[in-house]
This record gives sequence, structure tokens and C-alpha cells, in this order.
Amino acid sequence: MNVEIVANKKALSTVRNKKKELKDLDNHAFESDTETSSNVIEALDSVNELETNLDQSKESMYKLSYVVRVSAPDLDELKRRCNEVKDFYDDLNVKLVRPFGDMMGLHNEFIPASKRYMNDYIQYVTSDFLAGLGFGATQMLGETEEIYIGYNLDTGRNVYLKPALASQGVKGSVTNALAAAFVGSLGGGKSFSNNMIVYYSVLFGAQAVIVDPKSERGNWKETLPEIADEINIVNLTSEEINKGLLDPYVIMKRPKDSESLAIDILTFLTGISSRDGEKFPVLRKAIRAVTKSEKRGLLLVIDELRAENTAISNNIAEHIESFIDYDFAHLLFSDGSISQSISLEKQLNIIQVTDLVLPDKETSFEEYTTMELLSVAMLIVISTFALDFIHSDRSIFKIVDLDEAWSFLQVAQGKTLSMKLVRAGRAMNAGVYFVTQNTDDLLDEKLKNNLGLKFAFRSTDINEIKKTLEFFGVDKEDENNQKRLRDLENGQCLVSDLYGRVGVIQFHPIFEELLHAFDTRPPVRKEVEQ
Repeated sequence: MNVEIVANKKALSTVRNKKKELKDLDNHAFESDTETSSNVIEALDSVNELETNLDQSKESMYKLSYVVRVSAPDLDELKRRCNEVKDFYDDLNVKLVRPFGDMMGLHNEFIPASKRYMNDYIQYVTSDFLAGLGFGATQMLGETEEIYIGYNLDTGRNVYLKPALASQGVKGSVTNALAAAFVGSLGGGKSFSNNMIVYYSVLFGAQAVIVDPKSERGNWKETLPEIADEINIVNLTSEEINKGLLDPYVIMKRPKDSESLAIDILTFLTGISSRDGEKFPVLRKAIRAVTKSEKRGLLLVIDELRAENTAISNNIAEHIESFIDYDFAHLLFSDGSISQSISLEKQLNIIQVTDLVLPDKETSFEEYTTMELLSVAMLIVISTFALDFIHSDRSIFKIVDLDEAWSFLQVAQGKTLSMKLVRAGRAMNAGVYFVTQNTDDLLDEKLKNNLGLKFAFRSTDINEIKKTLEFFGVDKEDENNQKRLRDLENGQCLVSDLYGRVGVIQFHPIFEELLHAFDTRPPVRKEVEQ
């Protein structure tokens, strides 16, 4: 590219002179009673617009000539390559010509500091045109191979992902975090796209645990028959057979882990703070006694408290006991006789708790009902269990997928747990996927800075749109950016890849079977003709 800067004043006078020429042509046509050609009218419109832009922006223009040199080992290949280059620019409405007699002169133009060889093809352009001219200006998103997830809406190019790549310290990447976030309002395509990425990752050899509080994935064995043997659905209902399955002493392998989880759960349910000098040491002592005994279970903590027989210990025992009566609370409490546990040995494991009553996002912790407290407590247990799953074979890429992640991200234990999951994930070759409605749910900058891939679906709230754009590192005050996010259709999302590149993609499941398997919409009632 041979570029000369034309200062704003000079550019304005050149444009105005051109405008006078075009007006003369227009007047001449009017006086001779003929129609002004459409080319002249279009040129006048363009020159008026350019004059206004230059006058307002005070920007320079650029005198540009552009030479593309193509080389090849033989003549046929050279012709093919020349045609390929011409086609590439033709798609961008830039016409390239090959002036045969001037080949040597144009070749010499490539010598550093040489002058422009010919002035026949000069264009006067603005900086944005100049910036968009080169091969590198075409927008690239994702990787060049592996999982095909969809296509770039602006360029039509296919977009591929390698979810396990971030931890390898790839050249040019701006993050080495394996965690990912899927944000956006209801019905925009969060769950669908998240399911699709997890499904394909499993096909590529990953192992996954999906925490499914809405029980939307219970039919995957039927809808995904090709991997049905590798799908393990753990359906934690309130039936007697599941009693105590989520007891910290049953679900965790190491007694020390069981003890710390038992403390987290019981302090969460009873509201006893570690700073409470009267109640906390009593509860802690009872849990420690159960951990050291042969039989272990949360029900035995109540027995230990009653055995101490003080006013405080009896009070705590009664408080804990008051939770046991709820229909699905017995998932959390065992008497130490349960030996069965949840297995996560299959490639794709789905943990469903069908009776969960999750609090609304706006509900403060103090306003939680008993059912909501128990529901969040169970999510904390399952997520801690997922942390245990992360610490398996480092050579296998693992995914912990947290649907409705906001429900436990807004309680203290959940926040701590999320950070543990993200930090452990990076070291243990595991990605944690947060599926939630707002970027605010993703807590503070610590967690946001530890997220690699980001997907944002349609949002209509202007404050949320601005926060999402800021989260993606793009100008949140730009009205075009705001409109782009607001106008996204189902299955379209703003994506930020490992290299910090941001673009809009359309998720493309390819197979109709996947569309039906991952569709979370309720079925439409069909009228039967009589």
C-alpha cells in the first residue's frame, strides 16, 4: 500500500473542487434539457456526505494506491492464485486489474522507499476504508478446527471451539482460564448452546457433570441414543431409596472433606455464624465427634448435641431437627448406615434434584423460605461433590456445568465454592460453566477475570446490556453495540474467545435430533380433529 496523508484542509478543498465539477455537469444537463446520469447524482450525494464528515471530524484523507504481488512456482498455479486474490477483493467490491506492460515497474514498487510507479489507480480514502483493506481485516473468531458450534453472522465464516485449549498457554491468547459464562435473559438460547458445547466436548473425549436443578435433561438417554451407554442420570427424588444420598458423610470420600462440608451445610441452614462465640463451638464439637466415630451421618450430629445436654446444644439440635420433616430434606440426612453413593464414572453425568424450590434472584438471603434454604443447601453439596470430581485424572478434560448458577452464587458458601471450582479447574484440566441470567451474578472482578470463553444472549434491560458490554470489554455507551445485543435472535449470541476477539455468532446444531434433545421449551398442545 502506498499511502500519502492529505491534511484535512487540503482534503476539504479537493472535495469541494470535485463537488463544483459535478455541479457543473448537473447544470449542463439541466440547461441542455437532458437527464443527469445516475452516476453523477450518486457521486454528488457521496461528495456531500464526505464533505460533511471531513468538516465535522477534522480527519485527514489518504491518497492510496494498492498493489498486490502474487508469486507461484509455475504459471498455472500463478493464474489460479491471481484469480483467487481477485475473487477475494471482488467480494469486498474492490476491483483489481493486471496491467501487463507495467509488471516490472509495479514489482519495483515493492522495494522499500521506492516511489509510486503509476498514478492511474489512485483512490482518495478515509482511515476506516484503509483499515478494512488488508487480508487481516476479515473477522476471525474461535479456533480453526475441532468443535463446530455455528457461524459468524458478520462474515458467514464457520466458528470452531477447543474448550480445553485455554490451559495450554496458547500464543496470542489473553486468558488461560478454562471456566466459561453463558449469560442472557430467559429464552435466548443459553441452555441450548451450553448443552451443545458440553455434548460435543464429551464426543471429543471430555468427561462432564451437569448440575440440573430444573430437571430438563432427564430424557437424554432416549433423545441421544448414540451415546446412551455413556449417559448417567442421577435423579434425586424425595423417594425413600434416595435417603441420605446427599449427606456430606456419604457423598464425600475423605472424612476431612465431609467434616468441612457438614459445617458449611449446618451453619448455612441454622444461620449460626463462625463468629458466634456461644453456638458455633458447640456445633463444631458435635460435628468433630461424628467425624471421629465409626458411623457417620448428619443425623448423628443431632444425637451428639443431645448427648451434651446443655441449653445451647439442645436448642441447636432442635433447630437442625426441624428441617428433617420436609419431604426432600431426608436426602441430606443419614444415620450412618447408607453405603450407596453417586457414581460419576460415565462420560456424561447429569445430577437432577426434581423437587428443588429455588429462590428468585431478587430474594435476599434473609427472606429465604425453609424449602429455598434446603434447595440451595443441596446445590452446595452437589457442587462440592463436583469439586471432588475435578480432582480425578488430569489428562482428561472435565466439565462441571452449573445451570441456574445464580441460585448459589448469591450465598456466601456458594461464592467461596465457585472460586474454589474455578481455581482448582485451571490446575486439574477442568472447565466450570456458569449458566446464569445476569453478569452481576458472576460476583466480583476476581471471578470475572478467571472466565475464559464468554457467551451473551439477548437482553432487553439497558443497564444489563451496558454491564454485559463492559464484561466483554467493548464500548458500553456505543448505541450500535447496545442495539446489536438487544436485537439478537434466539440462538444468536455475542461471544468473546480466548484471544479477546468479540463477535456475533449463530449457533448451528446441524442435526435435527440435537435440536429436539436440547430444546427446553414446553410442548405445544395439539388439537385433535374429531
